[in-house]
Amino acid sequence: MTLRPVLRRPLIVLALVVIWNVILVLSVFGPPPTPVLARAPQLWLPTPIGERWQITQGFQCGSHVGTQARSLDLVNLDGSTTGAPIRAAADGTTFVWQGSTGTLIIAHGHGYYTMYTHLQQVITTRRGLAVRQGEVIGRAGSVGTSMPHLHFTFFYAPDPGAYNRTSLELDFADGYSLRDKTGCNQHRGTVLVARAEPDTIPPEVHFQSDAEPGTWYCEDQRIDFTITDNRRVRGFSQTFNRDPGGDDPKFEGDTGYVQLSWEGDGMHTLYVRAWDHNNVQTLATFGPVGLDTTPPTFAAPSVTPTRTYPAGTPLNLSWNPADDGEGSGIAGYKIYLGTEREGTSDWFSEKPAVKVPGMAPGHYVLRAQAVDNACHASEWITLQEVIVTAEESASTPALPTSTPLAPTDTPLTPTITPLPPTDTPLASPSPTAEAEARGSTKGGTTQTEQP
Repeated sequence: MTLRPVLRRPLIVLALVVIWNVILVLSVFGPPPTPVLARAPQLWLPTPIGERWQITQGFQCGSHVGTQARSLDLVNLDGSTTGAPIRAAADGTTFVWQGSTGTLIIAHGHGYYTMYTHLQQVITTRRGLAVRQGEVIGRAGSVGTSMPHLHFTFFYAPDPGAYNRTSLELDFADGYSLRDKTGCNQHRGTVLVARAEPDTIPPEVHFQSDAEPGTWYCEDQRIDFTITDNRRVRGFSQTFNRDPGGDDPKFEGDTGYVQLSWEGDGMHTLYVRAWDHNNVQTLATFGPVGLDTTPPTFAAPSVTPTRTYPAGTPLNLSWNPADDGEGSGIAGYKIYLGTEREGTSDWFSEKPAVKVPGMAPGHYVLRAQAVDNACHASEWITLQEVIVTAEESASTPALPTSTPLAPTDTPLTPTITPLPPTDTPLASPSPTAEAEARGSTKGGTTQTEQP
C-alpha cells in the first residue's frame, strides 16, 4: 500500500484544524472498534529492526506532561530519521489520523491505544484498517515540529472517543522495560534496538533450598526461586501440588519463595509457572518434599490384656498399629519386654509384632513407642501383661488314670467254697517244737506274743 504524504500548513491553520479534528472525532470516525483482546497488548518497538534509536526526551519533562507524561521522543542513530519506516507496535485497527501533527492512533481493544506522531507519510487516513504488529504504518518526519523524530505514546482511555487518556509505562517485547520512577526526562539517552523475530525461548526457573526432594522434615523448609530469560521476565504464579495455570502471572518480578508450612503436613511438590514479556511461558517443579510436624498417634488399650505362656515356649506378640495421619508414616516401633513397669529400650521392629524365644517363668510387661519417618515418636505405652508359667518336672512319673466302673443295681454275692472233709486228726505240737518257738524271741527283736 502506498503511503500518503502529509502537507504542511501555516500555524494558524494548524491550530484550527486541531480544534476541528477534536470536535469531529466522534462524528467523523465513530466509536472505536469492538475490543477483541482480554488484556493489554504486548508491544514491540515501532522502529526499524536492527537500528539503534535513542530517546532524546523521556517521561515527565518538557511537552511530555499530562496525558502524554509517559511518552518517548526517538531519533535514528544509524541513519536518517526523516523517512525511516515506522511499524505498528501491536495488532490493531486505525482509529484516528490527525494530519496537522502527523499523528496516527491505533486501537488495540479494551481501551488500549498506541500513538505515533510527526509522521510525514501514513498508511491510511481512514478509520478501521486492520494492521499487524511489525507492519509499516508510516514514515518518520517533522510534521508539527522543528526537528525530525518519532513521538510515541501508549495510553488507556475508557471512553469511546479516547478523550480521558492515561499514558502508560512501556514494556517492549524486544527486551526493554521503561518504568516511571518520577523525575524529569526519565530514560533520556537510552538506546533501543528493535529485534528481528518474536521471542520463542521460554524463561527458566532456578530453585534454591536446603531441602532435598524425596525427604521428610519435621521443621519448616523454605524454597527460593529465581527466573531468568533471554530478554525480560514478566512475572510468575506459584502453588503446591498442581499447575497454577492462567493467562497472566499473579506476581510481577523474577524472584519468589514459599514455605512448606503454607501447605501444611504432607509430601508436596512446588509448581512455578513463569512468563516473559512475549508471554512465552514455562512450568517448573521442585519436590516432592515432606513436612511432618506431629508425632504418631499410638493409643494404649483401655484395658491392658494379659497373656499366659508356658516356660520355654516362643512368644508371638502383636498389637494394633499406630497411625501418622498425613505425616511421613510409621517407620516402626521401639519395644521393651521386661519386669519394669516404665521400662524402655532401643529394641526396634518395623512391624507391630515380634517373636520372642522362650522365657523364664515370671511376670513381664510389653511396652512400645511408635516412630515416624521424620523425627517424631509417640509416648511409651504398655500393651500387654505377659505371664510365663513354670514347666512340669520331667522326673516325676505321671500318675495312672483310674477308670471308674459303671454303677449296677445287682448286689454282689460272695461265693464260699468249703474245704473237703478229712479223717486225719490234727497232731499236737511236740515239746521240742514248742521250746524252739519260745527261744526265737531272744536276739534284740521285740515281737508281740499272741494270747
